[in-house]
Amino acid sequence: MVKKPLAGKSGKYGKKGPKDQLKKQKSGKVIKKGKSAKKVAPQSGKKALVSKEVLEALKENRLEKQNKRQEKLDEKRKNPTKGKKRKLPESKEPKEPLKKKALKKVRKANEDNEYENLTKIKALWEKGRVNDIEVSKREEIVEQLKELMEGKVASLMFKHDLARVVQLLLRLGKAEDSNFIVKELLPHVSELSKAKYGKFTVNCMLKNSSKEQRKLIFKSLAGQFKKLTLHAEAVTVVDTIYNDYATSKERTEMITEFYGKELYLYKDLLSEHFSKVIELYPGKKDKVLEELLSHTQVFIEKGLTGHIIVQHIMLQYFLHGPEDTIQELVTEKLIEQIVNFVHTKEGSKIAMRCLWYSKAKERKLIIRTFKGHIKDMSINENGYLVLCALFDCVDDTVLVKKAVLSEIMENLDTISMSQYGRLLLNYILAPRSTKLFPPSIVDILKVGDTNKVSKKDPQTRRQELLSYACPGIIDNFKDNVESMLLDNTRTLLLTTAVNHASCDLSNLFNAVVDLLMNDSSLVDSTTMHILMRAIQQHKDHQSVFNELVLSRIPVDIIINWAKTNRGAFSVLRLVENGGCDKVNEFVSKLKQSDVNSFDQSTGRDKLIEFLNKA
Repeated sequence: MVKKPLAGKSGKYGKKGPKDQLKKQKSGKVIKKGKSAKKVAPQSGKKALVSKEVLEALKENRLEKQNKRQEKLDEKRKNPTKGKKRKLPESKEPKEPLKKKALKKVRKANEDNEYENLTKIKALWEKGRVNDIEVSKREEIVEQLKELMEGKVASLMFKHDLARVVQLLLRLGKAEDSNFIVKELLPHVSELSKAKYGKFTVNCMLKNSSKEQRKLIFKSLAGQFKKLTLHAEAVTVVDTIYNDYATSKERTEMITEFYGKELYLYKDLLSEHFSKVIELYPGKKDKVLEELLSHTQVFIEKGLTGHIIVQHIMLQYFLHGPEDTIQELVTEKLIEQIVNFVHTKEGSKIAMRCLWYSKAKERKLIIRTFKGHIKDMSINENGYLVLCALFDCVDDTVLVKKAVLSEIMENLDTISMSQYGRLLLNYILAPRSTKLFPPSIVDILKVGDTNKVSKKDPQTRRQELLSYACPGIIDNFKDNVESMLLDNTRTLLLTTAVNHASCDLSNLFNAVVDLLMNDSSLVDSTTMHILMRAIQQHKDHQSVFNELVLSRIPVDIIINWAKTNRGAFSVLRLVENGGCDKVNEFVSKLKQSDVNSFDQSTGRDKLIEFLNKA
């Protein structure tokens, strides 16, 4: 008889139970190792013989499972849940998220000794920054913050949330509060200026400090302005100092850092304008230009051209550098940035030189970048000059019509209401007119006349642009003539259109006559008098306008115009420049009327004098 293995004996992969042994016996596998090992062949049609020990072990396992199942059922009967989740007892541990928060606080407290102090500071800041808080409470909060932060400001400043706390103290605190902050931060101003959030604190210090404190800040940065200007974050601080707080002498000191180390030694004798530096040290011109060129290239590469101090430095090179090198600087990288600085004085001069000295291909790219910005440029003090320079130098008038003039025509109402927009429209109608533009503006635009790229005759270019713009301008003026006559400057724009327009003006004249028919008293107004004088004195328009007046307005109303001084002058110009049958008929009726009985005025006297001679 084959010896059966005992229940629970360890096998190759650990302890095996009776079931595993039973399976092995049925499958005929080896159940004993060594020389006496034999196979148990399964008997076909008969049950395999199993030892008593195995059967007893199986019964024990079954009973254990039944007992466990019964215990679970008894528990459910005692505490039925009916599908609902039972609440955790108070003695159990909290949920996982709360546990994580607690652990985070413990970890931060271990890492930073000032963690509890910082938490208090943030809580006070949250209360103090609210707008509707009482003044007394806010003062208390400021005092508490001061106590918590004194002596620790510098160590806290490079954290973005605590930088705002310092800014709150500077804005709302007293002079003493800003004193201790400036004193603690003074050695770290340069480092703070380069920080992403620290730069805002430095700007806040400058804004809320006294003149003496600003001088201390300036001294702490002296000699580092060049380095800081080339930094993407710190340049905003340098620009704020240069643009808002620096004196003329301090500005010169800042700019001369870019002229090189040799000239910086003579900063007290120099000027921020390079032309004066050349006068003092003509031999240093080439070396300084090299320095300015290298800085300009870095500014363009880093995209820092939107800052005033950067534009001032770049302009020195664009004013005095060779044209060929300037042409090389006008790359796609700079062209993309031009629209960002056309609104400043220095930036507009750089933009104009980019247009004058660049090739036709680059000019085309520059014009494309202006798309969508034409209206804003037109009404800007410096932007409109860039457009004037564009009209003067770009030979591709078809491109200018499509990209620039079309956008101006779409926004004529807004542009004509603006002081600088009217100057732009005047330039389209009468470029370089000494009556409309001061010599300083004309001199700025004349610089571009010597550029080597433009080939087309200037007069031809201007005529092509005027022929496109004129119909749209006159059509807009015709619809708005009444509102334009309420403003002296807009009336002058109307007279410019009358004197220089190259298109048909009959619609505009009809609109003026309509106004006079509806309200004859307008003839005595200053603006209507100026407009009528411009029309009646123009050799190409006087006969057309006079005929319209005589054919549409009743003679009695026209005679009554002579009762006022300005009206009498309008009637005088009507008969003086006549010669047609209608004018002759009107003169005869005027003689028959009692003009002598009208109130005495210069206009009436001259009209009577003319009638006596006629």
